[in-house]
Amino acid sequence: MTQSSVPDGREQDRLFVRRRERRMTRTHAALWVVILATTAADIVLTMVGLAGGLPEGNPVVRAMVASFGPAGLWTVKFAATCWLVAGWSLLSDRNASVFLGLFAAVTSLVVVNNAVAVFGA
Repeated sequence: MTQSSVPDGREQDRLFVRRRERRMTRTHAALWVVILATTAADIVLTMVGLAGGLPEGNPVVRAMVASFGPAGLWTVKFAATCWLVAGWSLLSDRNASVFLGLFAAVTSLVVVNNAVAVFGA
């Protein structure tokens, strides 16, 4: 028995949905804007903080920066973005919104924390 290529209304009930093409909903577009802006801010604030002698709080990033310098930071961010795109492309619309929303929230909190560390309270 093969699956029909036409969505059957239960698509939102499945965690992973097989599709040929990913739709960009308005919610997803807004969340991607937040994610890209906060990721850029996180990179800039991290580099400023490290240049100012502040320690990196994330042990994975700390190890990568210690081993590879700024390229280590860029590698971690690139890997996280690849993971995010993969998750977004495989999840149903509803679950993808939750996934992107959680990532956007965490990244926003990291940026706030970095800004406080770099610029003081």
